[in-house]
Amino acid sequence: MTINNLFIKGVLSKVTLGDDGVIKSVEEISYKGQGLEELSFALPGLVNMHTHSAMTLLRSVGSGLPLFRWLNEAIFPREAELTPDDIYRGALEACEEMRDTGTIAFNDMYFNIESTIRAAVETGMYANVALSVTDRDFGNRSFVSQYLKTVEHLSYPNITTSIAPHAIYTVSGRNLQYLADFAKEHKTLFHIHLSETQKEREDCIKQYSMPPVKYLEQLGIFDKVGSRFVGAHALWLDEEEIQILGNHKVTVVHCPNSNLKLGSGCRFLYTELRDAGVNVTLGTDGCASSDNLDMVEAMKVMSLLQKGTRHDPSVLPAEEVLEVATTNGYRALGLPDMSIKAGNRFHASIVSLNNRIFKNIDLRVFADSTPQERHTTLLNRLIYAGHGDMLMC
Repeated sequence: MTINNLFIKGVLSKVTLGDDGVIKSVEEISYKGQGLEELSFALPGLVNMHTHSAMTLLRSVGSGLPLFRWLNEAIFPREAELTPDDIYRGALEACEEMRDTGTIAFNDMYFNIESTIRAAVETGMYANVALSVTDRDFGNRSFVSQYLKTVEHLSYPNITTSIAPHAIYTVSGRNLQYLADFAKEHKTLFHIHLSETQKEREDCIKQYSMPPVKYLEQLGIFDKVGSRFVGAHALWLDEEEIQILGNHKVTVVHCPNSNLKLGSGCRFLYTELRDAGVNVTLGTDGCASSDNLDMVEAMKVMSLLQKGTRHDPSVLPAEEVLEVATTNGYRALGLPDMSIKAGNRFHASIVSLNNRIFKNIDLRVFADSTPQERHTTLLNRLIYAGHGDMLMC
């Protein structure tokens, strides 16, 4: 199979694929300023680093409620009624939605992980499927045998599993330590909701005389799991907490749409986290709070929030937010090299330039531009004017 007239980082190219989807060659094609209608460009496969895929079943439930009321009044009661088949159907819908909007990999957190694994396998997604655990699961620790039984029979190269304590307010310190030991022993990610709301932070300070990251450090969590720690949201942090996260080279996941809709906050400290050495990634959260799984929309909102809250339009440009949504996610999940070059499997999305958002580009200027300038022009159009449904995987 050959894909012609494809811009790859601003260079017009022809990509030849083998029957197995592995790239056989990438050849440059001369671009002489011809119209864009018959051309396309390649966008790397996106990584949704925090979601609850089965929550497509609960899309938009509890709209208008803040996090703790939303969880206790709208989410937890409904989740208690879900069957494994329900979770499979919800996860299947999520995988199809993610795939159709350019996402090739996701980091999930839910229960009955066998159902989500089945959906990911059927749709050809890469996934880390984490078993969500709260104190309620520690009665007889049946979750341990459930998890180990699932892992024992897991034979899909694109799927990994991990453990996911829900949050510091649903899992005790002793149980967090047990789960960190479990993650260390089985070499899995340790995926947790972290400092999502101001209330979570204030409650932690009131109860333990320290904020959440310091609390986890005191429990020894970072010493146990190190860079396999994945903190979802990480919205309410101080300078010392950011340094702790950076010292351990952890991953955090920004979920801008969910944070905004639940009123959790908007000032995610991206620059400070990045500069401290934290691997910053991007996620949508589940459909109950973010309403969709469109990572192109999430990139736009993340970038605009950084520009707006810092009063600086140069902050987090399109190229950098794409790195957050791709390369940083690959690193967190231990995924292989996804670049478009011979020998790699082709995982890119193809964006047709025969779309109104690409109209009125000055072709003379575009043709005389450097490859990087062309790439920036197309990427800005997609991220700030487009949406994930434009992508063809």
